[in-house]
Formats: sequence, structure tokens, C-alpha cells
Amino acid sequence: MTRSSMLRRAALATTCLAALGVAGVAMRAPVAEASVSSGALRSPSTETAEAPEMGQLATCVASWYGAVGEIPEGWPTASGEPFHRLALKAAHNSFKFGTKVKVTYQGKSVTVTINDRGGFGAPRCLDLTYGAFTKIANPDLGIITVNYEVVP
Repeated sequence: MTRSSMLRRAALATTCLAALGVAGVAMRAPVAEASVSSGALRSPSTETAEAPEMGQLATCVASWYGAVGEIPEGWPTASGEPFHRLALKAAHNSFKFGTKVKVTYQGKSVTVTINDRGGFGAPRCLDLTYGAFTKIANPDLGIITVNYEVVP
């Protein structure tokens, strides 16, 4: 098999994995989580950055997923829970499933439950469902810088 043939096969495999929503998982760079309220940046020394402690405020970039037709309703998330685009849920690369996170943007807040993983890295740390994102911002913005904290 020639090098160009192998590269074509690798590109095709990556395209197929991307369609399934798993691209970037194996080749993801270390996650440089977020800036913490103390002002110090978390080190990207490990694949999953340390999560802020309960009640500790952090800042990162959030996006949304679940456009009509992007993910079928009921499709299993990484936690096994069925996906619902209007549910108040989110993906995070390292928080335990079931973790509740209060996300705030320009004075509007929403509390989401982590039930999925993302193939994203710094500076993005949260991928909100469409329903959760619309509670705090216009989805046309695409990505926003948010404050977030783990809540009980």
C-alpha cells in the first residue's frame, strides 16, 4: 500500500468518525481548562485538566450543539442518557456525569447537568445543548465566554 493510499484511507476514516461525533478524541491535544477566579490559568499538563471545586467560579468559552437534524433525538450521549436538544444538559471533557454546573452569560444563568463528552480543547470547555444555550444567549452567536461553577 502506498503512502498516498494510506493517507486517503486515514482521511476517509476521520471523515466517518466525524460524522459519528467521535473525531478528535484520539488525537486531542491536552486540555488547558479555564482561567480560575484567582486569575491563574490551569496547566495543560494532563489530558483532563483539574476541575474547579464546588462553588469556585471559572471562565471559559462555551458553544452549543443539537441543531435540527444534527443529532437524532434519543441518540445515546456518552453517559448513555438519550440526547434531547431542548434538555438542560452539557458536554465537558472531564467533569463526572451527573455533575451540575451553573453557567452564566451577561447576567443570565442556566444550571445544566453534564451527560456528554466533547472532542474540543482549550479555550472551549463546555458544549451546551441548544435548549440550555438559548436560556442564556442567542444561538446565532455560536460561542460565548461564560462564567461557570459546579453546584450541589
